[in-house]
Amino acid sequence: MKILVRFDDICPTMDFAQFKRATDLLDKYEVKPLIGVIPDCKDPDLDIEKPHEDFWEFVKGLQAKGYTIAMHGYQHVFNSDHKGIVTNRIGSEFAGHPLNVQIEKIKKGKDILESHGIYTDIFFAPAHSYDENTIKALAENGFNYMSDGKSNAPYMWFGVKLMPDRNSGCPRIKHRNLYTAVFHAHEWVRPDKEYGYRDLQSLLSQHSANIVVWNDFAQVSCGNFTIQRINERCYCFYEQKLKPVLVKIKRELENFLIWR
Repeated sequence: MKILVRFDDICPTMDFAQFKRATDLLDKYEVKPLIGVIPDCKDPDLDIEKPHEDFWEFVKGLQAKGYTIAMHGYQHVFNSDHKGIVTNRIGSEFAGHPLNVQIEKIKKGKDILESHGIYTDIFFAPAHSYDENTIKALAENGFNYMSDGKSNAPYMWFGVKLMPDRNSGCPRIKHRNLYTAVFHAHEWVRPDKEYGYRDLQSLLSQHSANIVVWNDFAQVSCGNFTIQRINERCYCFYEQKLKPVLVKIKRELENFLIWR
């Protein structure tokens, strides 16, 4: 079993106090996560603190400590009304845009990172929202990996290796071979999201022996492309279409039995 810990939404205006809570825990268990840096953040929801002028040195310091850097979108702005391949959420920075637009966005983001001395071939899109053109645009810009997808195993698409992230949050560890645990530290101040810190504590205390760095995680062998794409579509159908109906039926049946 291999578990990857991933933090999203790293940018100059993020909630640094909450992120320090995360890094303190990670240091305690000697865990080195994958962190997604937004090259040119324009998302008002992430305009939490005044821009930290030492941000890029801060990121390079994390990299020197063993953290792996990924490019997390370009501006984190949802300017398309498409859902993408694996989400049910309308609104995307990439999905639905023409290929040339996506190539340009990814190129601009990569150029910004490299202008600050940060080089990476790993990408993941805001809100897990991407489409086929996103993968083509990543390949065009020299990216080799994407931390996303709902397949059971990694697979190659246009020369890009998709490392699955089925849970889009902190998973319940059972018997699968691969897990990606995704955290958004800035959300922990919200009453409805404060459980995220406790989830991180629990994950690190119970499963640190199975948590690996990105390089180890990315070495997992790929599955068959066709089989994994079918697997991914089936999983998305169940989670987005079938499961909500089953949950509703279960609740109604429970209410019926209570009031019977």
